[in-house]
Amino acid sequence: MQKEQSVDRGSKWMVGVRFPSAAGRAVRHFYLVDGAVSSAEARSTAVSEAGRVSELAGRQSAELDPPWVEVQRVVRDPLGRVGLSAPLPVEGKASSEGLAVLLVQEVS
Repeated sequence: MQKEQSVDRGSKWMVGVRFPSAAGRAVRHFYLVDGAVSSAEARSTAVSEAGRVSELAGRQSAELDPPWVEVQRVVRDPLGRVGLSAPLPVEGKASSEGLAVLLVQEVS
């Protein structure tokens, strides 16, 4: 098992969690975590936030699907465009391999 790569405190992470809806379908909520030094810390922060009473009320107290948590780092390309890294493995091993940039356009 490789040691997880940590990054600076300015890192932002997009963390998705999944839970069942009242109709039995899988629903995903995404949390933007700012300032975590690793994907494991971002994951922990998002799961804690998803477990808050106010969050539970918004999804009719549906329990999270703990094995399914998707962590991606928010990245900027050399032109300053914002995107997301490829989903990181459960262990949180950060890697630049397979970096996928999703362009975000500003709407005016």
